[in-house]
Amino acid sequence: MQTIQLTLKKNKEFSLLKGHPWAYGEAFREVPAGLRTGDRVEVLSHKQQLLGVGYADIDSKILVRMLPIDRSESFADGISRLIRQAVAHRLDFFKNPDTNAFRVINGEGDGLPGLIADRYAGAVSLQIYTLALEPFIDKIVKALRDSLKDLKWVWRRNQIRIAKAAAAELVFGQNLPEKIEFRENGLKFTTDLINGQKTGFFLDQRDNRQLIRNVAAGRSFLNVCGYTGAFTVAAIAGGARESVTVDIAKPALIEAEQILKLNGFGGPHHKMVCSDMYDYLKNCQPGSFNLVVLDPPSMAKSRKDVEKAVRAYRRLNLDGVRVVKKGGLLFTASCSSQVSRSEFLDAVREAIAASGRQAQIVHESFHAPDHPTALAHPEGSYLKGLLLRVY
Repeated sequence: MQTIQLTLKKNKEFSLLKGHPWAYGEAFREVPAGLRTGDRVEVLSHKQQLLGVGYADIDSKILVRMLPIDRSESFADGISRLIRQAVAHRLDFFKNPDTNAFRVINGEGDGLPGLIADRYAGAVSLQIYTLALEPFIDKIVKALRDSLKDLKWVWRRNQIRIAKAAAAELVFGQNLPEKIEFRENGLKFTTDLINGQKTGFFLDQRDNRQLIRNVAAGRSFLNVCGYTGAFTVAAIAGGARESVTVDIAKPALIEAEQILKLNGFGGPHHKMVCSDMYDYLKNCQPGSFNLVVLDPPSMAKSRKDVEKAVRAYRRLNLDGVRVVKKGGLLFTASCSSQVSRSEFLDAVREAIAASGRQAQIVHESFHAPDHPTALAHPEGSYLKGLLLRVY
């Protein structure tokens, strides 16, 4: 690894001065041919003032990902320090053993761009988004082991298309179970780290699941894009008298049924339906439910997809509000980072208006506190949620 100084073009330093962790290739005056992914880069303003230090990623539009370290601190030491700091912050939040699954490293939000780590009881699932971190895998694992004393396994999932490393592998521990059982607010869940989505479970919706649990008593509940049924488990725990969980993936619904049974739930009043979300809502009787969750996957991978995504949110919420009884509750969410909060709100607002209904915002939500975002990195604030009372 070499240390290289790169100079920004005039007027390209403002975001970095505010603390933004990304520097795009087009922002630099010149990029030497010898620059390699993982090289240490000292980023200079056009006046040759040092703005910070980061690592190069030549295969990404984000050429330099900044690290909050001193010029004299090595990458290895800085990464280890930042991991220990991130874990310590989580342990301050999660002292109650009723919850033993949470995000321990949230990329840019913890000053570690390209690195995500989620804890599930005795296991940690890593997501690596840049080849620049490859040389530090052992250091990352050691820092996690030092900080989480009961850690038994670290499963690493590679999110880099061009990576030479294995797409996924066990980097610490032996005999990783097929399913890891963990707790969230006293409820039992399982996750398949090997075959599941991303790091295995959508921990960012924890507080929203608790919100649904708090308002579910006596209600008929619909969970659209229910995946493995986490919102459904929360609703039943809160006293929902009946539920329908809809997802297009049959294996996810089979797992959802198993998780319901794990918590002592189930029976004929709690149904699983394998269907496209639009098809199900279209064929559903108006006013069938008085608590509905719409939690679709991301609908925009880049800004060019935003217009299409906004139309999709408008359509989904228009179809979704139709099945909510008068006075019932609708929780609608977007995890598309490219879609701004105002764009999502406008889509929901237009859908409600087009339906001929009215609604009030009961609660507005973000991701849970184990998913911190850097103030200077608004792109990290991806999750948007609205609990609406519909009339």
